[in-house]
Amino acid sequence: MQAQCNRLTPAMSDSPALHRCPICFKTYKRREHLQRHRNSHNKERPHRCGLCSASFQRTDVLKRHLQTCDGPAGVSSARRRACDRCVRQKKACNSSQPCQNCERRTVVCEYSNSAPPTSLNLDSRHHLQQQLISHPQLESPPLFGHVVPGSQYPDLGSHHHDTGSVSTSFEDAPFDNLDALIQQAVSSLPLLESHDIRGDWLGMDLEFPHGSVLPEPFQHGTEHQCGDYPTAGQNNAVTSSPASDYRGYQFTFLYNFTSKTGLVASFDCGTLEQRQQVVAAFNRSYLEQQQHDALGLIPPPFAPIEDPMFFSASSPTGTRSDPRLVSWSSWLQNPIILKLQQVVLLVKNVVTVRPNNSAVTLTWSPALEQRCLDFFSPPRFAKFIELYWSVWHPNVNFLHRPSFDPNGSKSILLAAMALMGACVSPDSDDNEDAKMWFNCVEEMVFADDDFCSDIDPAIEAPPPSSAASRRRLQSLQAAYIVCLYQNWEGTDASKRRIRRHRFSTVVSVARDLKIETARHFDYSKTPKHEFNWNEFIVREEFIRLFLWVFLFDTAFVIFNNLPHRMVIKEMKMHMASPEACFQAATADECIENIHTWMAPPSPFCSVLLCDAVEKMFIDTFTTESRQRFSQLGPLNLFTIVSAFHYMIFQHQNLFGVEGQLVPIRNGLRNWIEVWELYFDSSWSSIAPHGLLRDDCFTPETMWRRVGFMQWCADFWLLGSLLTDRISTATAYSREERDSRQAQQPSDDSSANPPLARSIEPILDKYDQTSMRQVNDLISAFQKFHVD
Repeated sequence: MQAQCNRLTPAMSDSPALHRCPICFKTYKRREHLQRHRNSHNKERPHRCGLCSASFQRTDVLKRHLQTCDGPAGVSSARRRACDRCVRQKKACNSSQPCQNCERRTVVCEYSNSAPPTSLNLDSRHHLQQQLISHPQLESPPLFGHVVPGSQYPDLGSHHHDTGSVSTSFEDAPFDNLDALIQQAVSSLPLLESHDIRGDWLGMDLEFPHGSVLPEPFQHGTEHQCGDYPTAGQNNAVTSSPASDYRGYQFTFLYNFTSKTGLVASFDCGTLEQRQQVVAAFNRSYLEQQQHDALGLIPPPFAPIEDPMFFSASSPTGTRSDPRLVSWSSWLQNPIILKLQQVVLLVKNVVTVRPNNSAVTLTWSPALEQRCLDFFSPPRFAKFIELYWSVWHPNVNFLHRPSFDPNGSKSILLAAMALMGACVSPDSDDNEDAKMWFNCVEEMVFADDDFCSDIDPAIEAPPPSSAASRRRLQSLQAAYIVCLYQNWEGTDASKRRIRRHRFSTVVSVARDLKIETARHFDYSKTPKHEFNWNEFIVREEFIRLFLWVFLFDTAFVIFNNLPHRMVIKEMKMHMASPEACFQAATADECIENIHTWMAPPSPFCSVLLCDAVEKMFIDTFTTESRQRFSQLGPLNLFTIVSAFHYMIFQHQNLFGVEGQLVPIRNGLRNWIEVWELYFDSSWSSIAPHGLLRDDCFTPETMWRRVGFMQWCADFWLLGSLLTDRISTATAYSREERDSRQAQQPSDDSSANPPLARSIEPILDKYDQTSMRQVNDLISAFQKFHVD
């Protein structure tokens, strides 16, 4: 034992002495840290703000306070330091009059609570900041290095991309309060203006030759005016990488979308409480229906309700209480039982008779049959269908709920909708049960006769409202839903199969259905009594389905770096109608909204999708053009901005086509101006497109909300970021080429002229199941883009 103690003694003597607080007994390695901590135990606040009555224990906290202080106490806390427009758009505001954003757009800058900071306050704050920074005894050094007096930027030295000169050590920071440390780190980050674009902003990892001159955008101190994009009338040669105007946007949606998996985690599926309320509302509805049955009333053929014998009425998640009480015999008078029996038989067929390359691995047995009957039982089916409408439908809205009839729909469509509803259910048992039938329903859908039947192009296609067209439409809708749940909820093998094989079939079937025929009539002069509501619904479902097939293709391009299957030129179809028309409950309500929102001046029935994208790329939009396109709403604008990524992908993978960046930049500039006009106008808060910023929905109205496409500005930001990185890399390659040519001896006529090296694509891995590449790009941007 003595020997063991002797061996431990030297090690213990080498450890540094710990300084312990006599009050709370916390220990610190350095004495100054303990001294700073002890100040937290007294109420003395010796450091007072010269602009207001606020006082602080530490000078570094006072210094950060001075950056936002606006005068006497009570005024600063009562006012909002951003103008009304910047608050609505969630942008960084410099609080001047007018602010930088409003001045750039030549719009009125208003502050609803009080006036912006006065010049006296700014001068006083600047003076006090200089005194604090030059103070010889700072109690706590800045966490991220010294701040240049009178500036919001860190002192990074002559080379801004050399981060080694900035102190990032956390060892000297007090760890007695982790929340305070995190707040200190966030507060110490510099506020970078959107026009100060340099290589590290874009996450560039370029290696410049020693002694070479940096391209203009990388030179320290270089600034560009916001909105400095080349237009269609300017020279196509991109002489330098123009700085992007990111307009204060951040990746609100795409950062989460590319870092998580699953439908609920990735898309806008409401909160857990909202999904639980949807299920609980159905429990109550069925109890009321049972009371009607007790009075001898005849129930409707199919009601979207749940059996309280199967679902506990007290459980908001619909937990199963007694599966033995589920009986198909009680539903034999309901016509839906025939559809669900067809589903079970189709599942049994694909399990028992399957090809060698089938993804189905189940073996049919009485136990498996009972599980299938359980999952596709009428009460659970009703629950899943309602979850599909309330939770999932706003994200991909190509089905018409007011006219939806499960008894008249194809069995494969009902099965696909039920699986999607189970995936977004708040009950984890539903989620797990659904995965068992993923591959079975996939086989059913892609083996359906209406989906697989070949169409002779020489034969004229039947009208959209015909029974044959409706069956093929529903088959394609079912296939699309299968691709959705497999791509976001399936295994990696299922995702690859969908991406490489199944979706190509979906695109081929969409082409067979004639994309160019997805157009509306001119309903502006149609009287109510002559309006064919069914014709309008079918045409609108065709239009929306083709839009979403196109968007699925762009998603593979953006997130999986997969070459696209569709082209913009083939989208010779009308835009999606306003939601007020598509969600109308009656024919009269629909035609009234059509007359209101789809009059001839509107772009809905007068502009084709391919033409709209072309106009965005080529034209310089006037105020009238921006106003007209802003009426299109989030779904159509989302489709247009997604199409930009087609051209960005092509540009990255071609050689020496610098001029193609000009229409891309022009399109990005036009689009964001249209989107902001739509977002600022009443179009975003009233009919016909619904509320964008209102999340107070009831279970009965959740299906009417706007889905994830309300965040389509993130796709614009990603396109701008990719375009800037391509432009910067091209500028560096051109500088390298010119440098080589200058070093080439003039009398060496035999030597070939030096060529610019090939620019590697920003995303260099293709056909990736993971979205890690895009998430890394977004994370690099988020790291430097601090508002």
